[in-house]
Amino acid sequence: MIQVRTIAIALKLARGLAVGIVPAALVLAPAIVQAAEQGSRKITTRAVAESLKKAQDAMGKKQWDTALAEIKKAQAVPKKTPFETYQIDEFLGYVLIQQKKYGEAAPVFERVLNSGMLPAEQVDDRTKTVAQLYFQVKDYGKAAQWSKRWLSKNPGDQEMAVLLAQSYYLLKDYQNAAATMSGVVTRAERAGRTPQENWLQIVMSSRFNLDDRDGIGEALKKLVRYHPKDEYWANLLDIYRRKAEGDRVTLGYYRLMNEVGALKDKGDYVEMAQLAIDAGVPGEAQQVVEKGIELGTLKGADKTEQGRYDRLLGSAKKLAIEDQASLAQLSKEAAKADKGQPSVALGQAYLSYGKYQDAVQALTSGLAKGGLLDTDEAQISLGIAYMKLGQRDLARKAFQTVKDASKWEQLAELWALRTYASA
Repeated sequence: MIQVRTIAIALKLARGLAVGIVPAALVLAPAIVQAAEQGSRKITTRAVAESLKKAQDAMGKKQWDTALAEIKKAQAVPKKTPFETYQIDEFLGYVLIQQKKYGEAAPVFERVLNSGMLPAEQVDDRTKTVAQLYFQVKDYGKAAQWSKRWLSKNPGDQEMAVLLAQSYYLLKDYQNAAATMSGVVTRAERAGRTPQENWLQIVMSSRFNLDDRDGIGEALKKLVRYHPKDEYWANLLDIYRRKAEGDRVTLGYYRLMNEVGALKDKGDYVEMAQLAIDAGVPGEAQQVVEKGIELGTLKGADKTEQGRYDRLLGSAKKLAIEDQASLAQLSKEAAKADKGQPSVALGQAYLSYGKYQDAVQALTSGLAKGGLLDTDEAQISLGIAYMKLGQRDLARKAFQTVKDASKWEQLAELWALRTYASA
């Protein structure tokens, strides 16, 4: 089973589904006079006509119990015509809706639809109503059946596609729930609309129940794109950090975790600091350890543990002092170099010390010269520098320049998603 941090949120979705759907007041306006004028479609049984007329009078006064009693009298009349049975059901369904007896109203309107007597122009709306009623009373199988019937004539209808996806989800048909709701999300994106958080949660939770790690990741990408929250970022980065190829890529994930507030554990702080030292950016290591200590995360349970953190900080500080002292010389060497790697190294050093404009200039120069050890890593560093300067469009462009199938591709995509977050 896939283990994802705080993924439990996805398992609480049933509480947030559209259980509050109540169909709008149906435009039935039953009328004995109208029925009598419909040629062969008319009420001929006197007892039925009398009871329905009394029911109609009571309905006009909103005396629903009285109306229901008269309708039941009409139901009890023997040897009714099919049209009379249909007309009685129309009255009955209307009154039950007014009484909020949705569970009783749903099969009544289902009978009306199956009778074939409902005017053609009302069939679509009534089909939607039946689907909504069944969803309201938690008969999700029937809700799915009738929403599919609606969608067969009205493909792409957002409201009913959402109801269908929710019905599948609550039926534990996670494959169809994910597929149907993914279609809703895609259509919203193509129309330039923001997909609702609940839709994306259903997709994520369905993929979780299907033990589909890649599907969870894709759903979380959309959640952090449109509804960024710390827990979504933590879950997403937990998935992809485990796939990182090599220490430098792992360090890249830690940087993004630090950026979005997902760096929480002692081990994460220590590993990030050590990886930063190994990558030649001790200033970044110093900042990470200091942050962990300030937040109380790197607080030892005893002197031995605290001593490890203190020694790590001391080492990072010492190396950072030496590193900063070498930057002037490195800058001169980078300017003279035919290849761009010295400029990239300089830019990454500037980035670690918060000199973002200098970092952009050095990294841009290095990329232009070429001859780099890892062009994609340099592009990500450039994107981060632009992000720190608030130049999000340029940052996104830098991240999107990373090649497909590169070991940096997923990380670059996640950084690009981060550019959409509020400044």
